[in-house]
Amino acid sequence: MDVDGVRPPQSGDEPKKPEFEDPGRIGRLKEQMYSRATQPANRPRRPLSSFSSKTPDDWGETPIPPRKESLLPRSYSLPSILLIIAALIFVVAGGMAISFLLTGSNIVASDKIDIAINGPRTIDGGQVLELQVAIRNNNNATLELADLVVTYPEGTRMPTDVASVMETQRIPLGSIEPGGTRTGTIRAVLFGRDGERQDIQVALEYRLSGSSALFVAEATHTVLVASGTLKIALTTNKQAVAGQSMDMTVTVTSQAKTVVSDAVLRASFPFGFTVTSTSPETETDGFWTLGDIEPGETRTIRILGQLDGQTGDSRVFRFVAGTRDTTATTLVDVVLAEFERKVEVTRPFLGMSLLYGNEYSAEEFVARTGEAVPIVLRWKNNLDVALTDVVVAATLSGSGFDPFGIDVDKGFYRSIDSVALWDKTTTNGELELVPAGAEGTLFLRLIPRIADDLLSVQDPTVKIELHAAGQRLSEGSVPETIQATVSEEFKIATNPSLAGRALYFENPLGSVGPLPPKVENETTYGIIWEVSNTTNLVRDAKVTATLPPYVRWLGTVSPSVEYVTFNENDGTVTWNIGKLLSDTGVNGSSPRRVVFSIGLVPSTSQVGKSPPLIQNQRLTGLDNFVNEPVEVQVGDLTTQLTETDFADIYGVIVP
Repeated sequence: MDVDGVRPPQSGDEPKKPEFEDPGRIGRLKEQMYSRATQPANRPRRPLSSFSSKTPDDWGETPIPPRKESLLPRSYSLPSILLIIAALIFVVAGGMAISFLLTGSNIVASDKIDIAINGPRTIDGGQVLELQVAIRNNNNATLELADLVVTYPEGTRMPTDVASVMETQRIPLGSIEPGGTRTGTIRAVLFGRDGERQDIQVALEYRLSGSSALFVAEATHTVLVASGTLKIALTTNKQAVAGQSMDMTVTVTSQAKTVVSDAVLRASFPFGFTVTSTSPETETDGFWTLGDIEPGETRTIRILGQLDGQTGDSRVFRFVAGTRDTTATTLVDVVLAEFERKVEVTRPFLGMSLLYGNEYSAEEFVARTGEAVPIVLRWKNNLDVALTDVVVAATLSGSGFDPFGIDVDKGFYRSIDSVALWDKTTTNGELELVPAGAEGTLFLRLIPRIADDLLSVQDPTVKIELHAAGQRLSEGSVPETIQATVSEEFKIATNPSLAGRALYFENPLGSVGPLPPKVENETTYGIIWEVSNTTNLVRDAKVTATLPPYVRWLGTVSPSVEYVTFNENDGTVTWNIGKLLSDTGVNGSSPRRVVFSIGLVPSTSQVGKSPPLIQNQRLTGLDNFVNEPVEVQVGDLTTQLTETDFADIYGVIVP
């Protein structure tokens, strides 16, 4: 029976002897090494011989034999063969296409249409430009419905009527056969600025047989405007005195060969320049219609104005002349000339300043009615050239000016027009020749009107306008008169007043107690305050006073609408007036008044005396016009009253 596919040995089978192969020398050596029965024999040791070898310190160069190229043909893959075939097909197709185009066909190309333009390259503005135009069709097909379209620069006019604008021109040419030529002349009047380059665009529009598409071939002719159509000139100084009148003359001249129709001028004035007048008058701000200008004809415009600015500032005046498309616009549609002038702002030729009270400016100084005001006028020649025949005039005016209260040192007051004058005759020749940078002083003294003369006058002032004139050499070495102006005014403060009285017999609140006052007995009085004001409103007005320790506050006030308070800690009585109006208590009007009651209890130490009833009376507030505080103080009120029926003995304390 087979077990696992292996037949067991049967009887009768002869056992096979194992076959051993020769293990070889290595095998025998291995058996000898690991065998316990056999031990390796001892062999004698032999000495080793010494050996030295020199190691090279570089790689050296070993010639490499040349590689022999194989003479057998290289084999190519199938994709490479296909790529080579495709490249050959592309080259052949391109060559056939080029040959097709060069050898002639019915395809039309715009670059095979020649447009030749012959004419001048330089022209004067307003001159008629004449150009010869030749069209040649080098295609093998006919150009149908051909039109020559000429586009001119803006502002071009018709040669037959320069008043008519001609911006484009279309000339029908019909059909142009292969190899055919069309020639013609175009004429136009060009206007432009000096040195401006203008382009004339010439285009040929055409169609092809069997196609509705529009094709275009173009060419350009450039012309230089050697002489501008219009020229602008401005006559004025390169420097202007701030605040002084400035005179400018603008001249527009036609350099055209033909009439410039409907010419206009527009001015662009800088910041700070105010136009006073123009001749002719401007239609709108800075725009003038010049009309038709013949060749060589000019138009002149005079502009008067005033330039304001700081010393060293630059202002640029710009002028543009040209034509407009319609009369309804105030713009220069076609610019034919441009001009600009930079003007430097300088100080007045004669710098003038005023000091009031010998040290204050007009903004700082406040005059008082009836008080003299000394005024110092300082001048200086700010030019780099001398001035001759200088005249300084001060015009005095204002509601507070008194023509009878002025005194001029080294000058003359002309009362007919209220002018104080200084010139070379009044200053002993000081103003006859004023060198560059020279300076000096002039003096005058005035007294504002008194308070009684300012009744019903509100916010009075005194105004001084300084005018100076002199001769200098202009930039053209021509003597010219220049002027300088300074205008200032100073304010006059209001003149409030405070009056206080103590009453016994005339006390509207009633008085009781012995008279004359008796020691340790109370006598009551009425205190009346009256305030007046002349010219300016006084804000936050109030009257304060203090009661001595022997005087008692009774608390009765009339009228009750007046706000009167008493501070027991310091004995201060305060009348809060608020707004004290001008013309209060003057010119027949009633003053503002209040009455309050007090009680006097005299001491033995006051016997034979007339002690004060109220002390430190003071009116304070803020002048609303001059923005300065006002303060009026009056003396103490004692037991000596000023009533009609009051005798002197009634005011002395008795035991």
